[in-house]
Amino acid sequence: YCRIDGSTDGEKRDTQMDIFNQPGSSKFCFLLSTRAGGLGINLNTADIVIIYDSDWNPQVDLQAMDRAHRIGQTKPVQVFRFITEGTIEEKIMEKADRKLFLDAAVIQQGRLAEQFKSVDKKDLMTMVTFGADQILSSKGGTYTDEDIDALIAKGEEKTSAIQAKLMTDAKHNLANFSLLGDDAPDTFMFDGKNYREESKSTGNLINLPQRERKRNYDVNDYFKEQFGTATSSDAVKKKRKGPAIYDFQLFDLPRLTALNEKDTDLSLKKQEQLNLIRELRLKAKNSPSIHNARARVEYAESMEGISEQIDQIQNNLYRFELSIEDQQEKERLMAEGFQDWTRKDFKAFCSSLEAHGRFDVASIVEEVSLECGKDEAEVKRYFVAFWINYRRIADWQKILDRIEKGEQKINRLRQIRDALKEKVARHLDRVHGFGLHIDAKETDKKQEDLKQSELARSTTLELLEHSWPTMHFNYGLGWNKGRAYTEEEDAFLLYMMYKHGYGAAERIRLEIRRALHFRFDWYFKSRTAQEIQKRCDMLVKVVEKENEALTTRGTNYDGQHGNALLEASSFVN
Repeated sequence: YCRIDGSTDGEKRDTQMDIFNQPGSSKFCFLLSTRAGGLGINLNTADIVIIYDSDWNPQVDLQAMDRAHRIGQTKPVQVFRFITEGTIEEKIMEKADRKLFLDAAVIQQGRLAEQFKSVDKKDLMTMVTFGADQILSSKGGTYTDEDIDALIAKGEEKTSAIQAKLMTDAKHNLANFSLLGDDAPDTFMFDGKNYREESKSTGNLINLPQRERKRNYDVNDYFKEQFGTATSSDAVKKKRKGPAIYDFQLFDLPRLTALNEKDTDLSLKKQEQLNLIRELRLKAKNSPSIHNARARVEYAESMEGISEQIDQIQNNLYRFELSIEDQQEKERLMAEGFQDWTRKDFKAFCSSLEAHGRFDVASIVEEVSLECGKDEAEVKRYFVAFWINYRRIADWQKILDRIEKGEQKINRLRQIRDALKEKVARHLDRVHGFGLHIDAKETDKKQEDLKQSELARSTTLELLEHSWPTMHFNYGLGWNKGRAYTEEEDAFLLYMMYKHGYGAAERIRLEIRRALHFRFDWYFKSRTAQEIQKRCDMLVKVVEKENEALTTRGTNYDGQHGNALLEASSFVN
């Protein structure tokens, strides 16, 4: 046999179903728990269903029967239900049948509601002409007062009969339906008085019960309350909640948590001693004095003895406080952290690290201080503490991965910028013929030298603004397939990338629309920002390939290699 209950896993369940449903299977029966089977049970080879233990919910038993009525069943299915006479199983079946009757009544009522349609012309004529033949065929006559009284009495009798029939039918109405049966006693009947009528409220308001406050259940408190052993100190045994501390605030959480727990335990013990002092004072108030000759009491039970005991407890209360060393350490740990930093501030700090990298401290400090409203010195202190104690954050690895991806983007943008500068410098060198070359690795130094050169009157952008139409590209093999852009359009795109930076596709799109040079170039002017960015990415690859090829050939741009410069220019052109 096969078996599925609450301890059967999904893999074993599927295996047993496959074995049972195999043609000529050796498994005779399949034991199922109606509530543990769940969905997806397909036993289409079984033709006998035996329900041994009926459920209070009839839908569970119906689902158990449906497991044999699956697609692929080729035999008539027989269902047998075992019920022990004179036991609660009879009541279970009775309640299940009434639940199914209620379900069928509700469904049937919904079906009838859907069948109501608008009355057509034939139905209207039938209602209008109902009884018209008797009226037209009747003969006229006179009516006396006795006839009118008899007519009224007959009408009252007929009305009473209709009302009695409605009252009888109302017993089976869904509004008065009861799962206990028609002969069940009324639960509102007590000592011969029915309280159902008194509970009915007048008006349309719904009388809701009063809401009870939720109470956490504690088995220890329950037994203490039942046996009367609860003490007043149990009510105060609650852990004091300190300030909320998060991992991104860079506290030493293990040590700080240990100190807080130690402080909490000492506070609870101190509170117990204070409660003991309160009880002893009440006891001392009602205790006789040791000097009272009428009462013979021991010294410990006298007022003086209890007062001495209270003084001893008060003198030892200092033991239930943190030591000076622990207090100083706790203050130091709290000062090292950043308790006023919120999660929003931490997200802004991480975003700034992704955007600028871990080495551009000035930009990070300026951006975070402006966005979060914090002092720059505090942001610098958090920057240093973050890189020293970043492992205290739970998901520090994910944060570092995001920062490294941001730095990779920054390095890539820097490479693109240097490649564009080298291409522009090579173009200006070829056009103006001054031996001008800006090395990407010595950009700052060459820019200072450029201010002292003969071209100090105009900047590189001004020179490029008048000479970009003569720029040429070496597309190489395979780049011309399906190329819809002209070389002049590519030169303008490179000029705009040099001017606005890589990634400013929307600015470049607006520059194209304003450029008089392309006022009739409708294809170029109609390109979207995404299409322009895609073309810019292709141009960057072409430029990097040119620079790599020239670097491999060993071509430089000083005054001693003018012929080599011309050869390289002709190669690029």
